Amino acid sequence: MLNPKSILIYSYYSNMPGVCQAEWVDDRMFAFIKAGYDASLISATSCKKHTQKKIEHIRVPALSPYGAQLEYGMIKRYHIRLPAITRWYIRIMASLAPFFEKIKLKSGEGRWTWVIAALVASFKLRSIRNKEFIFSTGGPPSAHLAGILIAKIFRKKIICEFQDPLSGKDIGRNRLSQAGLRFFEKIIIKHADCTLYCTKNAMLYARGQYRRHAHKIHFVYPGSHKITNDATTIADYTGKKIRITYLGSLYQTRNMDSMMKAIGEMIIEDKSVLEKIEVHIYGNMNPDIKERIESFPFPVLHIQGFVDRETAIRKAMEADILLLIQNTDDRSITTIPFKTYDYLHTGKLVLGLVYKNEELGQMLLKYGHIVCQADDVPAIKKNLLQLLSDPARHFMGTKPSDLTPDLAVSEMLNLLDKLPFLPDQVV
Repeated sequence: MLNPKSILIYSYYSNMPGVCQAEWVDDRMFAFIKAGYDASLISATSCKKHTQKKIEHIRVPALSPYGAQLEYGMIKRYHIRLPAITRWYIRIMASLAPFFEKIKLKSGEGRWTWVIAALVASFKLRSIRNKEFIFSTGGPPSAHLAGILIAKIFRKKIICEFQDPLSGKDIGRNRLSQAGLRFFEKIIIKHADCTLYCTKNAMLYARGQYRRHAHKIHFVYPGSHKITNDATTIADYTGKKIRITYLGSLYQTRNMDSMMKAIGEMIIEDKSVLEKIEVHIYGNMNPDIKERIESFPFPVLHIQGFVDRETAIRKAMEADILLLIQNTDDRSITTIPFKTYDYLHTGKLVLGLVYKNEELGQMLLKYGHIVCQADDVPAIKKNLLQLLSDPARHFMGTKPSDLTPDLAVSEMLNLLDKLPFLPDQVV
């Protein structure tokens, strides 16, 4: 008989070190477990193995040499333990990647072939027939394709969650990539029982693009777990330097350029600003962005490098202000950085540099934070000057966030209850 407390999850990234997509899905999976579910999980080999009793975890490799090369790099970097035969297979496949690239057979990000390995691995799981439903989240579309095929074979309901939209302005490396992603997005939406986006803007855009399936397209904010670690240090403003902390990656149009222009103008106009502000940057960044930051003529920006999530939360709690930055291109219209939800649970003031995203702006304002456009240097400068002139007034007005994975799971289960019943799904 059907076990109403068991689910199957497809996620390429689950428990992959240093990847926000992994934090996203793992928060959700543990919220399902908290709600009484057992979970069977299929992920990539470059993920650490979940050892919890309620998680059945199978890791499988991408089959292309380039995909294996990406995974092998992560395996070595984070010392991920694997069965010897799997490790040797990935090592051999990864060694072929330079040859395939040399003869122009490198294709995309190399994760498409993961769908084949994920499908094969699915039949090794304990009784798929007993799962209540399937949940795929990505990340790579291959997770959704594997989930949909298994859902069709075993007549299971499937919820496919796009952590970021696959189509839209400024999404995709080139025209061919954009066309391919849009094609697969359409296939996934057509065959999923329910498709989730993670912002209302993304949902509305998708409903406009895929009108025939609009009734199956919804949105759920992923949220993050509330911060309850009593050992976490909470810094109080000392009246000296304001410590601004940025957590996350910097790449392309998500960068420090507008902040540096604003701070540079402030220092030129008033040298005492040098003694009143410091910006600490945690996370990976593109080399060109790092070079621009290191070339900034005033010693107020400090690159601290990558840290794990636990350390990032601790650094956030030690800050006076948390800095949130969106890309200054149209992909930001339909996305919300995942770290937003961690920020909101710290109780710290957030300075949000958003771009054409009223939804994110309203979310931040709702909880008592500051919002300005990411490319509006005068507005950034104005807000920073106000914080410097009367900081204590601004540090008292934030409100606790209710956006958690538990809420996301509750909303998902409500949507699941509304899906049509499959008459032969009980075996």
